[in-house]
Amino acid sequence: MKIWLIIVMILGIVIRFYFHFLEPTFNVDEIALGTNLKELTFKELLYPLNYGQSSPPLYLLLQKTIIVVFPLAFWIKIKILNFICAILTLFLFYKFLIKTKNPIAILMFAMLVFNPFLIYNSLTVKQYGFDLLGVLFLINYSNHVAFKKYNWIFFTFWCLISNIGLFGCAGFLIYNFFSEKQSFKIKNLVIWVKNNIKTFVSPFPYIAYFLWFLNQEGASELKSYMVIYWNNSFIPLNSSIFKYIIYLFHQFWISFYSAYEFWGIFLFCLIIPSLTYLIRKKNILFKQQILLMLCILFVHIILNVLHMYPLSDRLFVYLAPLFILFLGASLDILFTYFKLKKIKYTITLLLTFITIGLYFLYLPYKDNDVVLLFKKISELDSNKTIYVTDKSQKTIENFNDFTDNYFKPKNSFILLDSALGKSNYVISRVQNKLKPNKTSPEETIILKLVDQKRIIYLDNVSGYNIYEIKKSTNNMNK
Repeated sequence: MKIWLIIVMILGIVIRFYFHFLEPTFNVDEIALGTNLKELTFKELLYPLNYGQSSPPLYLLLQKTIIVVFPLAFWIKIKILNFICAILTLFLFYKFLIKTKNPIAILMFAMLVFNPFLIYNSLTVKQYGFDLLGVLFLINYSNHVAFKKYNWIFFTFWCLISNIGLFGCAGFLIYNFFSEKQSFKIKNLVIWVKNNIKTFVSPFPYIAYFLWFLNQEGASELKSYMVIYWNNSFIPLNSSIFKYIIYLFHQFWISFYSAYEFWGIFLFCLIIPSLTYLIRKKNILFKQQILLMLCILFVHIILNVLHMYPLSDRLFVYLAPLFILFLGASLDILFTYFKLKKIKYTITLLLTFITIGLYFLYLPYKDNDVVLLFKKISELDSNKTIYVTDKSQKTIENFNDFTDNYFKPKNSFILLDSALGKSNYVISRVQNKLKPNKTSPEETIILKLVDQKRIIYLDNVSGYNIYEIKKSTNNMNK
């Protein structure tokens, strides 16, 4: 089993390096946050940022330090921190799973390593990778004697580099209280708080910074923008809550298990045994870690209901270990209940290969893949002028500015006109979705040209469609 896990980890590192540095992408939010890191000073990064962006202060300062120190192209420098974070994430989960000495660990590790959703969001130029890294650190070391003594240092830094650090600290304290079987008597509470006072105080630097931040110029505008942007990511306290829960469960199984619905739903249903055992207070594999993660999720839900923090796909990346641990515990229960211990290794490998195989059918999941777009149009004709829609023109120009024209091709781009006489090809912008072959609706002007049979679909990359202008249209305009 150890050999299998090591092979999986090596492959995970190679895949992350390949998609992070050899086929790099930057989505719109990454470019917006990265532009702040590129243009602002260390001091300015502590104030409300531009372009509707925000990020924890320590994360921004670490990124800025790498940008200033390393003599590399900017687009490479801004990817270094998150790549290191991703590798540490793999190592920590490997370190945790190797202790189980259970073949189920192979499937569990593969689900974290090869899941396109987790690869993409842990490498993005945002702090989501540190959300996941902090949780895995907590799962590994929360029961260690040294951690119980010095956890306040960990939580202080985690809160400053990841918003989830605050949830992690509060969730850890809740878990700690109940694991010690404390009663709610005033005397016991006072003693318990006194014994954990450093942990209680550890988020204060983050809270103090946040309160200061809210009083700075531009903070109220940023807050208003965020409320509107994340409007649909808060749990409704009315009859629509049932519809929301179904939507949320759907997000969980396509994000953490598989974007292919049949397999995602199947694996999601498999967590029912471990959930049932947990409710009935029976022992299950990974029980302590699952309870700890549930406490952290509980804090997130409370803040979500109070409209203080949204609950959305990239913001719950840190929950991946919870759902993977639930699945592992359930398989362990099923193998024992149906007396399948002799063939559980075979069944585990079968589930692993099916899951990985489905992952590779939509790997890499990414958006705004301008680098691959440039490669495709250069193959069509490296010197030709290419039509672009208004939306695609803006995103391509922003990418070129952000990467200092590092990837800019020989092709020239001109805004799409009704004559269609200046190029043989048209590029439109369609946001890529997690579900395979799923994108946002095509631009209206493109739909109109397709209906008129003036252009035909040719190819696509993550975030863009390429159309060929029919020759009869070109000849007619000439």
